[in-house]
Amino acid sequence: MKRMLMCALFLFCALPFWLIADGDAIALTAKAQEIFEQNNPAVYQIRVIDIKSHEKSIIGSGFRISADGLFATNYHVISDVVDKPEHYRIEYHREGRKEGTLSLEAIDVAHDLAILKGKDSGDRPLALGTSELKQGSQVFPMGNPLDVGMVIVEGTYNGRVGDAPYKQILLSAAINSGMSGGPAFDSRGKVAGVNVSIQGNDLSYLVPVEYLKQLEKQWREKGRPLDWADVIQKQVLKRFDHVISTALKSEWTFANFGSLKVPQNLIGQVIKCWGKSQLEDPSKKRYFFYGYKWCESEKEIYLSSDLSAGTIGYAFFWLESKSLSPLEFYKKFSREYSKGRFYREASEEEVTEFSCQNHFVKIATRDWKGAYCVRRYKKYPELHDVFLSFAILGDSPRKYIIQVGLSGLNESLARKFLKKFLGEIQWAG
Repeated sequence: MKRMLMCALFLFCALPFWLIADGDAIALTAKAQEIFEQNNPAVYQIRVIDIKSHEKSIIGSGFRISADGLFATNYHVISDVVDKPEHYRIEYHREGRKEGTLSLEAIDVAHDLAILKGKDSGDRPLALGTSELKQGSQVFPMGNPLDVGMVIVEGTYNGRVGDAPYKQILLSAAINSGMSGGPAFDSRGKVAGVNVSIQGNDLSYLVPVEYLKQLEKQWREKGRPLDWADVIQKQVLKRFDHVISTALKSEWTFANFGSLKVPQNLIGQVIKCWGKSQLEDPSKKRYFFYGYKWCESEKEIYLSSDLSAGTIGYAFFWLESKSLSPLEFYKKFSREYSKGRFYREASEEEVTEFSCQNHFVKIATRDWKGAYCVRRYKKYPELHDVFLSFAILGDSPRKYIIQVGLSGLNESLARKFLKKFLGEIQWAG
């Protein structure tokens, strides 16, 4: 996982009686032990092996989902095999011993899932259940964190978050690096979700098991795709099309931001907004006000260790001064306008250089200078990053900047969103 916190690992073994607080604690520990013993034979460490050095490059977890050799894990665990198949292979291990190699059969990058195939051993797979649990239900993630061995963790189910059909389960539990792709069980020992990420402070996310069932069904009906890049590109575009379509169909609300009236959060739980304002050097009578309203999606689509997509963000900046000289104020204003925000760093192997055009446009009945920049993903030619920065013109001591960034979509979809977004901004006076 990209975000990792060093948290305690819960290795379940017999506990001294004086460590047990009450009867409930005894019952929960017994349940965790029961689920661990029942399902441990079908949970594995997944290793991405560097072919030249023969050493593991990435580790995660996975589990058997069928008697004919299918395994499930996260896409981000094995993504480098898709990105550079000549450099890596996939193996599955138990208790430090190699059990076999795995081939990649199906992926769902929007939900961060992958299905792998190993030998047809006839071993018992895990039972897939449902993610529709009651608030406060116990959930038990399993996996091999930090390459220390298989563990099970007790957590609390806190519902499903996000926008359908791209929801995740919110879990109160510490899922550590290396547990990605492992199963999370309900109290009956059935898989409710797949470990995917940790937010911090014992807050983690699972992929609902229903998305895994859909992916397996699709594989059994259509088989292994011939072109992984085409599959990835279509899945990213489908996800972004859903996000943008949801925004365009929604009834937007507005809030005053200085002289502007700007759109509020447009896409429900997908985007989170923050704001801040400050007055610089008030004791020295140097009046300079700076404030912003910043909104950005929290979840991105992991494509490889070097590339991600599927994010959207926008921000409004307000600068005002009554005491700085025109030159000082202009320098501060220009510096904010030229800052590149809302796009991820990526190597020249992954994306082209940004191609930018400058325009003078009208927004909210006022004149603005704008830069419109686009870059293309080299392995996924229909995917683009789009970045815009607009600065209001005129000699007013109050200045505004508008910036928007979208990563991993086609330009026509970006233009649809931008046309509505910029057209909705109003001048409040």
